Amino acid sequence: MVVVPWERSRGMGSSKATTLIVAANIVVYLYTSYRNMFLESTNESIYALGFIPALLFTDPLQGVVRIFTAMFTHADFFHIFFNMYFLWLFGRRIESVIGSRRYLLLYFASGLAAVLFHVAIIPVGGYDSLVVPAVGASGAISGVLGAYLLLFPYARLMWCMFFLFLPYCFPVSTAVFLIIWFAEQVLYGYMRLGGVAYFAHVGGFVAGLALTYVLTRGLVEHYRLNYTYDYIARWLQEIGIVVRKPRGLGGVAKAVLTVLLVLVAAGFAYSVYYTVASPPSTYLLSVTANNASDTVSLVVYRGSVEVSFSSMDYVRILLNRIQTFLYNPSAAGESVEYTHPIFVYVEGLPVPVNPQVSAVYDEAGVIKRGSGVIETRIVIANIYGGARIGGSIKIAFELSTTRIDTAPVLSIAGVMALSITAYSLLSLRRADEIAVVGEEYVETSFL
Repeated sequence: MVVVPWERSRGMGSSKATTLIVAANIVVYLYTSYRNMFLESTNESIYALGFIPALLFTDPLQGVVRIFTAMFTHADFFHIFFNMYFLWLFGRRIESVIGSRRYLLLYFASGLAAVLFHVAIIPVGGYDSLVVPAVGASGAISGVLGAYLLLFPYARLMWCMFFLFLPYCFPVSTAVFLIIWFAEQVLYGYMRLGGVAYFAHVGGFVAGLALTYVLTRGLVEHYRLNYTYDYIARWLQEIGIVVRKPRGLGGVAKAVLTVLLVLVAAGFAYSVYYTVASPPSTYLLSVTANNASDTVSLVVYRGSVEVSFSSMDYVRILLNRIQTFLYNPSAAGESVEYTHPIFVYVEGLPVPVNPQVSAVYDEAGVIKRGSGVIETRIVIANIYGGARIGGSIKIAFELSTTRIDTAPVLSIAGVMALSITAYSLLSLRRADEIAVVGEEYVETSFL
């Protein structure tokens, strides 16, 4: 999917802040990706600069710092290219209306809201997000998109989609494109599609909606005068051009956005209720397996255990094989030696595990410390969904857990996210007052 402008941006003012933000992101990406031929950032840089929610509990200062470093860090070339393209496409015009200072406030406040929403939705989206680094300027840029929707709802764009490698392009208004995009973020976020922090996008966009009325009410009147002058000048030169009055989002657009915002609010209401009424026991599980190290989340809720995915092969295989040892209520407060062979099921196949494991449990029956060696077999999966037992493997390991109390932070974040969403609904009701102009006349095609 590609979006390009379909008309000239009239009255374009300063875009210094947008230019500086784009330049800063590019410089950071060059630094984080030069070892990989500028194709993608290194894993070390992602973990060193990305926002990891667990840091808010273990090292709050570092967690706050990461909020800002993550805004300038991108995973790969396409990640930064499309983020900067959208920022350049939409950001310059917003900056020309509200000025650089207000624009920077909108940008960074939206970035903060993106992090807030990303954290607040963890009880619904999954506690594995606690240990996964989030990177990218998408949340802050989403706030710019929210502002653009309210200020220029009928600016024309060319929306290009590809079918069988052939582009199919058609003109759409900003309102149509951005509402469809926002709906995708909400739905994909609830579907928990992996790899993208969709609710960070949602948070930035909602913050953009909420802040735009506050930041632009007085400025838009002045900008409208400039538009009127421009149209009068064109009318004097080309008889037949009619001055058009500004108009905001239509009733259908407002109704769809309202439904989507209510869905977002419902998610946070449930998140707060879940966190306060029956919070799970949450742990950070640090593992070293055959010299490969990783930290994952371990959540115990109503007798069941959920361990997040590890990108380190040895760690992932180990945790899959010894998951039954991670939580043992009958051994609460005790030390246990595991030496009897067991079988675990992987991809529907019984896999043998020969453990020599020492484990110490806390009062809740969650492992505090563990070490030892396991011998097992690997499982080889194919692209058709099948799997087979592979060769044997031996893994020496050490692990430990740290319990974290997530309930206060997650409940406060949920209430704040719910409040921002509610305020965005009020801002949406007054959207007609801040729409700059209803643009329907196609001037120039850039495609």
